[in-house]
Amino acid sequence: MFKMDSGEFKDYIKFAKACTANRVYPMSIATGIQDGEIYADGKGCVLFWHYCGFAYIFGDVSPAVLEEIYQQFLVPDAGRRFLLITDSAFISDYYSGSKLLRFGKRIEYSHNRLPEKLPELDDRFVFEQITAGNIGDIRGRIIPSFSWTSSNSFLKNGFGVLARSKENGDFAAVAFSSAVSPEYVDIGVETAEAYRHHGLASYLAYRMCGEIIQQGRMPVWAHAETNEGSQKTALSVGFIPCKINTVIQKKQ
Repeated sequence: MFKMDSGEFKDYIKFAKACTANRVYPMSIATGIQDGEIYADGKGCVLFWHYCGFAYIFGDVSPAVLEEIYQQFLVPDAGRRFLLITDSAFISDYYSGSKLLRFGKRIEYSHNRLPEKLPELDDRFVFEQITAGNIGDIRGRIIPSFSWTSSNSFLKNGFGVLARSKENGDFAAVAFSSAVSPEYVDIGVETAEAYRHHGLASYLAYRMCGEIIQQGRMPVWAHAETNEGSQKTALSVGFIPCKINTVIQKKQ
């Protein structure tokens, strides 16, 4: 496969829009909203590799292309993580015999509608839109730096809200746009360990959904099949499961 120049990314919007496993991450790359790479074989097969490591392949996928992806991205140290996320049984079956790979499931959601009332929350927190002045206070794994190359890039094209403890001002939780396209926004949520089980994730996710809908876009949610907490949050703010993808990555 050949790596495309960023000036050519717009030519692959039609492929990103047609990607059945996920659209928001491929579209975020093809539209230039977020960083990543696009590879194509010149025969209608396209690989989208987002900055966060999520990779999606679309088109007429041949065994030769899958072997190239295996040798170039899945097995070697590619410089950043490579998680191939697919709804294709053909792709999953092709890699199933490799002892170097591990397989997981990822539940994808679509949004139905917001509940009429905000999730219940006790009066221990204050909330702020993410700005240049507070983005450095955010801590955790699923935070803007997970999927955005820089704070400036996030502040230009993304958005979110964080919670602080009213008592001491400590960072408590964040919800933000993990992936952004003209039609969809994928939501990322992180809660500091000391402030879990207070309803923050649902409250912030609700606020994010409301903002996304107000923008005329559709909220998106996804998580590993084993993440029961994320599932509970998604269901509480109006998401419904729509598919289960396979996640293929190198064993650690």
